[in-house]
Amino acid sequence: MKVGQTIQHKKPDQDDSLVPLINIVFLMLIFFMIAGHISQSDPIKVQPPLSSSETKQIEQPLVIVVSDNGQVAIEQDIVDDNALLPAINKQFEAAADKDKFRILVKVDGSLPVERLQHVLSIIKQSGIKRVSLATQKQAEVS
Repeated sequence: MKVGQTIQHKKPDQDDSLVPLINIVFLMLIFFMIAGHISQSDPIKVQPPLSSSETKQIEQPLVIVVSDNGQVAIEQDIVDDNALLPAINKQFEAAADKDKFRILVKVDGSLPVERLQHVLSIIKQSGIKRVSLATQKQAEVS
């Protein structure tokens, strides 16, 4: 090194501190893309009644939702009582495996039992025997 020569220090790039942050953001993006599960929500929000049953359903059923005010939805369409039976029959006819066809009824826990009985009687008219009622698992009391 010569006398009078100055040593130039390399300034650290200000962008170097952003690289770890960008890496973390991309890792989080990939995690949420893989781990996230987007499912279609019910057209009517209901709070199912409690149950202590451990039975779990495996097959994809035809979903009928009944709100606390008695409004009925089949799949994503809100229907009245007169249109419920034809809609069930239409779905049954379109089913690939009629032997495994079943209906899942989701009702609000505060729905009057008379209204539930009326909806179930309409379902019974279709002749479909595999009908389930969605419930929440009841918390165990210790």
